[in-house]
Amino acid sequence: MFGCKLVSVDLDKTSVLLYNMMTSDNQYLYSTKINFIDIEDFRSWLRNRLEYDFHDFYLIVNASQTIVYGYVHNYDFSLINENCKLVVNIFPEFQDLAIGSIAAFEFIDKLFRQYPLKKVYSTVYSYNRKSIENNIAAGLTEEGVISDFRYHNGKYHGLHIFSITREKFDSVVKGVMN
Repeated sequence: MFGCKLVSVDLDKTSVLLYNMMTSDNQYLYSTKINFIDIEDFRSWLRNRLEYDFHDFYLIVNASQTIVYGYVHNYDFSLINENCKLVVNIFPEFQDLAIGSIAAFEFIDKLFRQYPLKKVYSTVYSYNRKSIENNIAAGLTEEGVISDFRYHNGKYHGLHIFSITREKFDSVVKGVMN
């Protein structure tokens, strides 16, 4: 990966970093505001999510693993339906470096290599233009928009639904490799 890689989470070493990221002022871009009483409440919440909700969760780090750019995870993982949803969250100071697109591409590749998935989905609120662009740059196709899905900053915003199939991803990979 272009100067970065995906590594497993060590909660003892990264819980403060993840706590700061998941409770930051820009968290609204990705989900509803998450509130915790303290860091221990957050650790308990994250352990629960890692065990029951987030099927795979990785930090996005530089090659020497000294800088954390953000994280990726999937949820709603279903082998019956052969799909899951993807989340990529990059610290604001790294969002203009295309790391989100690269990490999404790497994570999708990992998911398709490890599991018999047919499709990977991603959802993005319409006010998060950068994430919409990153989904497209990572090769995902917009399947539709649910209008007026979320009320934020005094108005309603749509929810964009993106996806990529195993077949399309394989053709994108082949195109990149040639």
